[in-house]
Amino acid sequence: MLSFRGSFLRPLTLVGGVLAVVVLLSSFRHQPRSIVSAQTTVSCAAAGATGPNALAPTFIDSTCAQIPYAPYRFKRQEGKGVVATNQEAADMYSWLTFVAVNWPVNPTTCAPDPGQSILSNPNSPTWMTYISPGDVFKLVGKPDAWCGGQGGNLKGLAAVQQNETARLPLAVRKIAQAHPEVKLFLSHDSKSEDLLLSSPMLLQSGPSRLKSILQSTDLPIVDQNGRFARFSIAINHDEYELIDKNNLYTKAGQAAYGDVTFPVSNAATHAMGAMELKAAWKVLGANDNPAHFFTQKAIVYNGRSGKPSPDGLVTVGLIGLHILHKAEGQNFWAWSTFEQVDNDTTSFFNANCTAPTPNPHNHCVVNKPTADANAMELAPDGKPLQFPTQIQLNSYIVPTNPQFDAAFQGLLANTPWAYYKLISTQWNSGATGVVPQYMASSVQETFVPQLDKEGRVLDGCVACHAGAQDSAGKTTEFSFLLQAKH
Repeated sequence: MLSFRGSFLRPLTLVGGVLAVVVLLSSFRHQPRSIVSAQTTVSCAAAGATGPNALAPTFIDSTCAQIPYAPYRFKRQEGKGVVATNQEAADMYSWLTFVAVNWPVNPTTCAPDPGQSILSNPNSPTWMTYISPGDVFKLVGKPDAWCGGQGGNLKGLAAVQQNETARLPLAVRKIAQAHPEVKLFLSHDSKSEDLLLSSPMLLQSGPSRLKSILQSTDLPIVDQNGRFARFSIAINHDEYELIDKNNLYTKAGQAAYGDVTFPVSNAATHAMGAMELKAAWKVLGANDNPAHFFTQKAIVYNGRSGKPSPDGLVTVGLIGLHILHKAEGQNFWAWSTFEQVDNDTTSFFNANCTAPTPNPHNHCVVNKPTADANAMELAPDGKPLQFPTQIQLNSYIVPTNPQFDAAFQGLLANTPWAYYKLISTQWNSGATGVVPQYMASSVQETFVPQLDKEGRVLDGCVACHAGAQDSAGKTTEFSFLLQAKH
């Protein structure tokens, strides 16, 4: 079963030794930052321990496979980290997490493979072996075994794929059986589609602010090729284990358990804590450069109807990744948001767009839906039916520490991961509270209203998730995923 607690993921001995790195960091910490950067060799393990002026790694090594337990300041004492008090440390934590979850996986164990590198194998990220909510909260029965379990003739990812293929709608299953190499099945054409279908309680009894957020994320976004973006979710082993062991995949189990508190990371015990990853994808087509995306062969179908698209087998590129982590010192979780660099310049934006007159479909209007929740994506002949959505990052979302983007993009050169950027990290700073106040993804919260009924700007991840409940109406500590179906 997947666990990031294994000894092979502890900081490894580096050239000159980690001790030497620590000594170097200590000796240079009072010097100007440019001097430190020029004279210090910094591993991912060392970068995770630096601050308040965090240093980016200067090379990629096996320690980059370790997900950080929390944003840390300059030193650690007896294995216990000092929680960050600045945005630089938080953003460094996010970039290190991004590299670690995208580290190549061992397909038999579903754990990061320390014998591989993200530089030489950027196409098999570990997070894509995390289990999906659909494989946990099923119509009947227990969740699937983590990583396919250890019994039978099939283990690891082969078993996972077989289980998921068996639950596909018949028409989609036939395509999957003809293409056994495909491991990704994308049905959701909006971020909250599955949530709203499985939990009408949230729309009936949730706060009005929550209702408006959920409804605004139940609308498709349309790229410049006329294709809908697609969305997927995955949860890590620590979150899966909490749900599985406590029967939180059933309504009765949720009612008996009460309000949910998720496990938190702990550097001293090597507990990773709960994690959720929410991905957005686009079908690659004209004017898209596949080399600029993490790509996967996927079977795309329409979840509301179960019918596959006219071209069900496609190549998709990752356009957005939310990483939620119940990190040490982060009672409100740590929220990292990454996007592909072309989202609001070419993929979902046309600088020369000219609106028709009259303009009934918000054509060319920034961050306004051009298709409703029941819109058809393609005609039977495969031609797009909807206007593209004109998307820009909202003006009150201010990307932080772009120098880290440049540093990591340089380290990841010649891989698709060099074409991703961090929007920001929302985290709990202690006395100051949750910072930054405003955060969102242009392709995952495109239509979330900027203002509530009182005229206040919506705060971002923490504020949107504050009303989360499970199927029994119990609070679920910012996670919407505990929606039992039986």
